[in-house]
Amino acid sequence: MKNIFLFGRPGCGKSVVFRKINELLNKRSPAVKFDRIDDFPILKEMHEGDEASGRTDRFVSTDDGGFKIIDPNVWDEMLVGLNKKAERYQKKNGILAIEFSRPNYLHALTLFSANILKNSVAIYVDASFDTCITRNEERTKRAVEEGIDAHFVSKKEMEETYKDDDREALKTASPVPVFIIDNGDCATLTDIEKLLRPIVEKL
Repeated sequence: MKNIFLFGRPGCGKSVVFRKINELLNKRSPAVKFDRIDDFPILKEMHEGDEASGRTDRFVSTDDGGFKIIDPNVWDEMLVGLNKKAERYQKKNGILAIEFSRPNYLHALTLFSANILKNSVAIYVDASFDTCITRNEERTKRAVEEGIDAHFVSKKEMEETYKDDDREALKTASPVPVFIIDNGDCATLTDIEKLLRPIVEKL
């Protein structure tokens, strides 16, 4: 199994990049199986468990209907769980996308095993903070209208957690190769495919 870490703020377009990579892999002969895991199901389970038990030291509700993590240990706990999930895929054929958002990607990668890192690359999906805020709000609105349980990141969490990250340090100090994909307001699907094609061809 080869792995692609998908990095970037909530709303940057990681799902768009995943779908485009999947299209490219499906054009191969034979097509390559492309799986995807992320830390939202882990976060959701933790939050719902705390609500059910009355625990209040890890999350706090926000005015816009979301919630904010107030225990910093939660971030690492989620990635430890995500690493365990990823390990279960490593003996399979195909490619695995490991998706999450963090302000500190270099630290996050230290929580993944050498077995995973040795067969990995990272793609950082780049979009401005304001663009991500807008996309996140639009995505949540669509999900509510369609009755879908989507990952809603509150504006407070966006501002306090995701406004800044270590992208520049990641490019030079990452233990895995890092590629930057521009998915700003002016980026088109054709632009994204052109950037992704040489990356995917090497996998």
